[in-house]
Order: sequence, then structure tokens, then C-alpha cells
Amino acid sequence: MLASADPDQLAARARSALSCPAAASMVVRGTEHLFGGEDLGLQDRDGVPTLVCRRGSVVEHAGAARQKALLRLISGVVEDDSTTESVVLAGRLAVPEPCCDPSMSAVAIEPSIIMLIRTNADGTSRQYRVPTALFRSPVHALNEGYLLRCTEHMNECHDAELRQAVSLCTGTPAPYLAGAAIAGLSPQGVEVQWVDGDGAHLRRVAFERRASTPDELATSLRDHLHSGLC
Repeated sequence: MLASADPDQLAARARSALSCPAAASMVVRGTEHLFGGEDLGLQDRDGVPTLVCRRGSVVEHAGAARQKALLRLISGVVEDDSTTESVVLAGRLAVPEPCCDPSMSAVAIEPSIIMLIRTNADGTSRQYRVPTALFRSPVHALNEGYLLRCTEHMNECHDAELRQAVSLCTGTPAPYLAGAAIAGLSPQGVEVQWVDGDGAHLRRVAFERRASTPDELATSLRDHLHSGLC
């Protein structure tokens, strides 16, 4: 819940939408481009919205020409009261840079205006101007959207590692585990839930120190749960 229009809180909410968008689109040169598939992706690179596009594409050419762009994001984080958030970001495209995949280019958006729109369950909405400098602040690297995306990734891609971690921590033989998953993740620790012959269980594992960057969070997860987590 957004208690006030505190600039830091606004920046954190907007950054969360960038880290974990439920849907995203961009308008450049009067044409709307939808993200998804292999031709156009969106990444949060240290608070810089970055488009990953095919070399020779319209988006890459627009970046080379430093065209203006309008990015729209719908946050994948939904509050308990069903309030949804979206972000509209206007800025200029940066000169394309090479990616590790030689068939792709990375085109950053240099935002000049960032607006956060909160829509209530009854359809009413309110807009907030987000300070661009705070939006890029490393303080918001481990935002709620980023943590949600990490949780979803571990549960979808690391089932075997989570089962092994629970088995080692609890002494429960792996064949007796019906399932294991991450129930919550924060910079301070992680909540692991599992089901065995005795029912459902939940345990919180506290990190030795608070993580402040994605690398520190990844290290803490590997140190406290399983070395194969990424």
C-alpha cells in the first residue's frame, strides 16, 4: 500500500514495474511495439530501461537516430486490495550497443519523464511524477518486483535444488518430499515451504547480513540454500 507520495517510495514502485512487468509496450516513430518473443525484450539494467532487439530492426535504427520513445509498463505486482500500478516513461533512445548474442542489440532509454499510475479496484486512478534520479538509484535494485521475479524463477526452474536444500536442512529423505518452494524473499532472508508425510511446513532462513545488490542476494541464496541457485 502506498501511504503517501514519498518520492523514494514512488521510485521504488515504478522501478518494481520495470523489474517485473506483466505487460509492456513501446511507441517509437508513431508505431507501437509489443515486448515478448525473441525479437524484442525489455531489461532493467541498474535502473536503465533497456530494449534488446534484433540487429537491423526498426528499434535499432530508431536508437541510432536517437529518436524519442514512450514506454508503457503494467506492473506484475498486485496489492492485496487489488490496486494495480502502471508506469509511463518518456525519453530518448540511446545509441545501440552490442549484446553477447551477435544477432541482437541493446538500446537504452534515457528517461526525461516518469509517471506512476495507481488504479484502484473501483476503477479510480491517480498519477504521480517520479524523480528520474531516484528511479535509477541502486537503493531500489532489490525492489518488490525484482524479488517476485527471482522467486518465480527459483520455483519454476530450480525445483530439484530446493528439494535437496530442504532435505539437507531438515533431514527429510528426498523421496518423502512431495514438493518444495520459496514462499517469500527479502534482502534479509528467505521463507521456504515444503510438504512431506507429516503435512505442510514453513521455515524462515535469515541471511547473515542484509543483501543490498542482486549479486549479494544471489550469494546469500547459494550460501544458505543451495549452490546451484542463480
